[in-house]
Amino acid sequence: MEQKEESGFYMNALIVSTKGREKRLAVMKNGTADQVHIFQPAHRSHVGFIYYGIVSKVEKGMNACFVNIGLEQNAFLHRNDFPDHQNKSIGDLVHQGQKIIVQVMKDGSEMKAPRLTAVIEWPGDLLVYLPAGRYVALSKKAENEQQRREWSEWIEEHKREEEGLIVRTAAFFLPKEDLFAEWRQLRARHEKLVKAAEKAQAPVLLLERQQLQEELFARMNELGQGELIGDELDFLVSIKEDVRFKKGQWTTTFHSADEEIFSAFGLRESAEMALKRTVWLPSGGFIVIDRTEAMTVIDVNTGKFTGKSSQRQTVLVTNREAAAESARQLRLRDISGMILIDFIDMANEEDRREVERELVKETKKDSKQVSVRGFTSLGLMQMTRKKTKPSLIETVTEPCRVCRGTGRVISSESAAFQLERKLLELARHEVEAVLVEVTSEVQAVFAGKRNEYHERLENLLHKKIIYQVIEAAAPVGRILRTGSFAELSPKGKLLEKS
Repeated sequence: MEQKEESGFYMNALIVSTKGREKRLAVMKNGTADQVHIFQPAHRSHVGFIYYGIVSKVEKGMNACFVNIGLEQNAFLHRNDFPDHQNKSIGDLVHQGQKIIVQVMKDGSEMKAPRLTAVIEWPGDLLVYLPAGRYVALSKKAENEQQRREWSEWIEEHKREEEGLIVRTAAFFLPKEDLFAEWRQLRARHEKLVKAAEKAQAPVLLLERQQLQEELFARMNELGQGELIGDELDFLVSIKEDVRFKKGQWTTTFHSADEEIFSAFGLRESAEMALKRTVWLPSGGFIVIDRTEAMTVIDVNTGKFTGKSSQRQTVLVTNREAAAESARQLRLRDISGMILIDFIDMANEEDRREVERELVKETKKDSKQVSVRGFTSLGLMQMTRKKTKPSLIETVTEPCRVCRGTGRVISSESAAFQLERKLLELARHEVEAVLVEVTSEVQAVFAGKRNEYHERLENLLHKKIIYQVIEAAAPVGRILRTGSFAELSPKGKLLEKS
């Protein structure tokens, strides 16, 4: 498969990098990066994972309990997230030491514990199966009332009393037998998991999601059709063989060029831009994005833009552009939780409504649930975006040791993975050795605990990797020189065998 070169050829494209340990997925719409998802081993999301945990503490005042599921933090489980809780107190539902099957709803953060639910969900292509959900919900896009009534009656006839079902839009275009087949399959998987829990010793992980693949297929369903471009042929083949892959709607392309795939599509700049505070708008205005522990705040400024008519028109144009760009940045950075946007003051109520309509329109492009709540009495736009995993900045950066958390620097993991990708670009270069400059933390991640990644990369590249270890305020990992082993070895040192 050959990479197509035409600029703007792809209306929708999914760019997947799976060569290194850091897996990356970019969603491109009309040639522009719309979302960037990064999956690192140390920062993997646990959303959707199912555990057999032990209740470690019951907090009656909070009507909740904490559950040991084997992670560093005990996870939080509220009374309302139990099946058929009927407003009972938490003490009537669980007791300390009780073993319970739970699913992660939200990842933990530096300040918050992971959030759990005891209402287990099994997502499928046509439905979401809830073994103890006790309710039926049909996609809102099925607007035909008679059709909705027929489907509801049919499901009620076939479901067990305690079961629940959420029927996706795609189901209404297929025979009911297709939905029932997937339903039975998900039911069987859950019953198998319950039996496995009975034999396991808690706390234990019962089901792990393949997050890159699930995110990939979710975006495929969202976009409908397009081009999937990847840098590993085996991964593309495995995706094409998956039953969820729609061959008539998606084509695949293997990126075989030397240039790293994100660089080839201009995505490295997009990812770097997504970490910056300031984003410029087409007219010359700009927005500033600041993250706090409680919320994200976006400040809008006219900047260099002075407009061609009135001040009111200048403010309106800037605010409309800021509304569209803010919605895009939320997707690109995967920002969630509470968000406040400080638009430039507008005296005219119709202008405020126009900016709000622009924001609502742009948030409808988001695959996650977004709620625009309107302007506060202080003129701040308030909105929320559902959180399912750490944001981009939480994944690829760590608190700065120099500024003690007031700023961000690239993490040791990301620096090591960037160095790894740079070295992979040298695979076809006829050189004997590579001299790299690293801080000790980056070298430790890059080489692995027993130097296994160092040795694997040397074998893959057919080159010796020589290290020049330095001290620096921030993680460093860069290529200094290439050449012969005799020329470069006096300037650095080989990694000692473990």
